[in-house]
Amino acid sequence: MRALTSLVLSLFLPITILAGTFFIVMNQHFIPQSVLPIVPALPFIFAISGGAIAWQFKRSRAVFLLILIALCCWFITLYLPGMSSAGMRLRLAYGLSAMLLPINLVIFAYCEDRGVLTLWGSISGAFITIQAAIVAAMLATPQQDSFIAWLQETALSLDRIDILPIWATSWTFIPQIVLMVTGTVLFLLLIFITLNKGKRDSIYVTLITSCIAVMGAYHYVTIPNASALFFTAAAVIVTLSLFQDSYFMAYVDELTDLPSRRALNADFKKLGRKYALAMVDIDHFKKFNDTYGHDIGDDVLRMVAGHLSRVSGGGRAYRYGGEEFTIVFPKGVATEVQSHLDELRQRIATTNFHIRSGKRAPKKRNARKGSVNVTISIGVAERTDGSQSPMEVVKMADKALYKAKGAGRNIVKLASAPRNSRSNDKKSRFSR
Repeated sequence: MRALTSLVLSLFLPITILAGTFFIVMNQHFIPQSVLPIVPALPFIFAISGGAIAWQFKRSRAVFLLILIALCCWFITLYLPGMSSAGMRLRLAYGLSAMLLPINLVIFAYCEDRGVLTLWGSISGAFITIQAAIVAAMLATPQQDSFIAWLQETALSLDRIDILPIWATSWTFIPQIVLMVTGTVLFLLLIFITLNKGKRDSIYVTLITSCIAVMGAYHYVTIPNASALFFTAAAVIVTLSLFQDSYFMAYVDELTDLPSRRALNADFKKLGRKYALAMVDIDHFKKFNDTYGHDIGDDVLRMVAGHLSRVSGGGRAYRYGGEEFTIVFPKGVATEVQSHLDELRQRIATTNFHIRSGKRAPKKRNARKGSVNVTISIGVAERTDGSQSPMEVVKMADKALYKAKGAGRNIVKLASAPRNSRSNDKKSRFSR
């Protein structure tokens, strides 16, 4: 469910941009006359500015993707209208450039960000340059039996592929081979999203939606300003994905996919006068880590986080740090949320955690692979004094967590009302 929610949220903004672009293309009379002259320049403005941001954010894939978008836009919106080449050679260049872009998207999806001014960046730049040269060769007048003639014959054989029914291609100028390659690429990117298990990496969503935007630019090539608007949409989608990734890096814990401590501190400012807060700690986690290794420990954290994200009672879970988590009930009372937390504790305690055989062997000889049980201890506190800060409530919940640990673990304990809300407890987590 979390993976599906993440995917829907990631798709919302790009799809909105695509829908808005289509509406503007079909209703260009809404565009002010003073803006129309700069429309052809918009894709390059956004590609250059987005590329600079991507470089700063160390997102080399986004840099090269924006370069490709700019090259395709230059060919379609600036170079293509003024060409006097023969019709067939023009069609070959048009179809080949449209087919190469989705192929590059699959490569970007598979590769990682490895820098621009690196060996990988040099290879990527050379690869893009070679593709641009091949597209340009489609427009040249070849000599008989030359390499360019062979390239054009190969491209012509691809253009003549006729597999799909007429109704599937009669609506567009885009060749059948391009439609089939694009459909295959979009299918592969959806598979990558599935294999990624819902992790908040928006690169796949960006590749899918930017590919659709570029195909829109090729499809509406005969409508004035349409291609420029769709290329602009593609560049905007890529650029916005950079900010989306930066947000998730800052506010979402990468390991557990829960909101991070920074998100918790930000949400503290939104709380009202009364709320309940729970501190959660995985019992004997250090011993578990020492016995089975950090890889298994990470799996335990992910498993516990999955249960915490489904806590009932209106609570929201956060990764506080290490093996500790925080659950905030914005409108809760400690005595009321206790039952929800106890149900959560029991659910985790009765879950068999399977140590996967693919993981490395346990560190200790007597440690067995198979199923083990993981338990948590919980301390709960509520804001009882209007002058209490969220961190003081955290300290109260932390003291209750100490009581739960001292009472044998795998239990929920409520914090007692403080005699002085500004007092400091030497046994709190901050003096450990």
